[in-house]
Amino acid sequence: MSKRVVAVPLQGGKVAPNPQFQDSLKQMGLDPNAVLQRVQEEVKKYGKYPIQKVEVEVVPPAKYDVKVHLPPIGDLFLKLFGKDTGAHDARNEVIGDLTFEQLVEIAVLKRDELKSRSLKAAVKQLLSTCKAMGITVGGKPAGEVLKEVDAGKYDEIINKFEKLWSQ
Repeated sequence: MSKRVVAVPLQGGKVAPNPQFQDSLKQMGLDPNAVLQRVQEEVKKYGKYPIQKVEVEVVPPAKYDVKVHLPPIGDLFLKLFGKDTGAHDARNEVIGDLTFEQLVEIAVLKRDELKSRSLKAAVKQLLSTCKAMGITVGGKPAGEVLKEVDAGKYDEIINKFEKLWSQ
């Protein structure tokens, strides 16, 4: 059987249950309250990050999966810093600063989009984006942090998040 995708209504980045959404879940044989509770749990994982959309993928008769979508990486960084564009001269202009742990956390959340084989490779991919956009990491230029990642300076932090990456 084919799966159906139901968009979850959002209001200000929060789940906003409405009768139409609940009716469509009932028509597919699902308990709307149980689905909404699961959606709320999934959205909590993304706590401080702006959510673009949430979908419930339903595979009849009663199986479903909740997918939370964040904006693309560049847009996510801009929204985190309240900016409209990245730096015009990324070498001399800084639009914001992330901690290294925030960067690794974002890499874990965006795992499917990044398509990297390892968490370290995903972090390096995000660092390259930071470098191009004028974002520092821990107060250091992203290019410098990239070299430190290659040297193994942040392996302990990366290993801490490795379990989440492999799930």
